[in-house]
Amino acid sequence: MTTAATASSAPGTGPSGNGVGGLLGMPAFRGLIVANVLSAIAFGTSRFVFVWLVGELTEWNPATAILGILIGLPPLLLSAWAGSLADHIDPRRLGVGLFAMSAAGFGVTGLLVATDVMTVPLAMVCGFVTAIAPSMIMPQMQALVPAIVPAGRLMQGVALQNLSMMVSVIAGVFLGGAVIQAFGVAAGFWLITIAGVLGALRFATMPLPDRAPPTDRRGAVREGLRIGLGTQPLRSLLGITAVMGLAIATSTLLLPEFARDVLGNESLAASALNVFMSLGMMATSMVLATRWTPSRPGLVLTVFSVTFLGGGLIAIGSSRAYLVTALFCLMWGLAGGVAMTLLRTLTQMNTPPELMGRVMGLSMMAQNGAFPIGALLLVGLVSATSVSTAMVIAGFICVACTALIAVGPHVRRL
Repeated sequence: MTTAATASSAPGTGPSGNGVGGLLGMPAFRGLIVANVLSAIAFGTSRFVFVWLVGELTEWNPATAILGILIGLPPLLLSAWAGSLADHIDPRRLGVGLFAMSAAGFGVTGLLVATDVMTVPLAMVCGFVTAIAPSMIMPQMQALVPAIVPAGRLMQGVALQNLSMMVSVIAGVFLGGAVIQAFGVAAGFWLITIAGVLGALRFATMPLPDRAPPTDRRGAVREGLRIGLGTQPLRSLLGITAVMGLAIATSTLLLPEFARDVLGNESLAASALNVFMSLGMMATSMVLATRWTPSRPGLVLTVFSVTFLGGGLIAIGSSRAYLVTALFCLMWGLAGGVAMTLLRTLTQMNTPPELMGRVMGLSMMAQNGAFPIGALLLVGLVSATSVSTAMVIAGFICVACTALIAVGPHVRRL
C-alpha cells in the first residue's frame, strides 16, 4: 500500500520556493514548527524534571522506573484515540485546548513543589496526569505535516519537524537541568507552564487546513488499527518505532541516574549529555532536509536501526568517563537523526491521507507507549543488576528486536 501526501489548499499553506527557506516561508508550516518547538521543550523538560524530582525525594532507584511506567501510560492508552480526534476535529480548536490543558497541569505541579507539599506518590500522580495532554498533541502535530507540505517535499518537511522536535526535546532537558540548578525544581515546572501558554497562543493564530465536516467516529480507532497493524510495511515500521521507544525510554530514565551515580555529575552536566545527542540529531536531520535523499531509504533505515539503535545504549552503558560518554551520545544522535526522519517519512508515505491522524496516533503509541513497558523492564533490570548494566542489556534487546524485523523484506525494499 502506497499513498502520497497532498498539500492543503488552506490559505498560507501553498508552496513557496524550494529548499528549507521555501518550507519555512509557508506561514502554516512555520507556525507548526514554532508550536512543535514549544511542545517538544515541554516534553523534554518535564521528563527530566520529574526524574530529578523523584531522585531528590527518594534514594530508591526503582522509583524512577515506576515513574516512567506512569508517564508512559497516557501515550499507550490515548495515542490511537488522539489520532482519531486529529482526523475529525478542527486542528486549531484541538491544539489550543491541549496546550491549555498542559499548561494548567504543569502549573499545579509547580505549585505543589514550591509549597513543599510534593511527595513521591503525589509526584507519580502528577507525572501521569501531566503526560495526558502532551501525548495527545503529538499525533496531531505529526499528522499536520503531510496536510501542509507538498508531497514531493515530505521528507524535507518531516526532517525539519524532526529536527525542531529532537533539538527542542534535548534543549528542554538541558534547560530543565540549568533551571533546577539555578532556581530549584519548581522553576522547571514553571518553564513548562510558560511553554504551554505560548503553544496555545501560537495555535490560536496560525493558518491551518480546514478539517472535513465531522462524521460518525464509531469504529474509527479500530479501522486505524486494522490498517496499521494488519498491513505491510506499516506493521514492520511500527515495530521499529516501538523498539525506538524502548531505546528512548532507557536513555530518558537511566541517563540522568547514570550521570549522577556512575559518572558523579551534577544536574547541569547530566543534562548536557543530551545536548551532545541533539547536536548529532541536528546535523543529520539538516543533511536530510537540505542535501541528501537516500535512493533506498528503507535499506538505510534497516542498517541504522539494527546497528546503532541498541549499539548506542551498549556503548554508553559501558563507558566510565564523562567525555567518552559524551562522544557516544553524539554518535547516537547522528544515527538517531537519520533513523527517526526516514522512519516517519516512510510511515506517512505508506498511510492513506484520511487515516493519517490515526496511524500517527499508532506511531506515537508504539514509540511513547513503549515507555511504560520499557520502564517496567528497567525496574527489574536495575533492581537485579545496576544502572549501567541495565542500559547495556536494554541495548542488546533493541539490537535483537530490530534484527528480527530486518529479516523480512518489507522495510528493506522501500
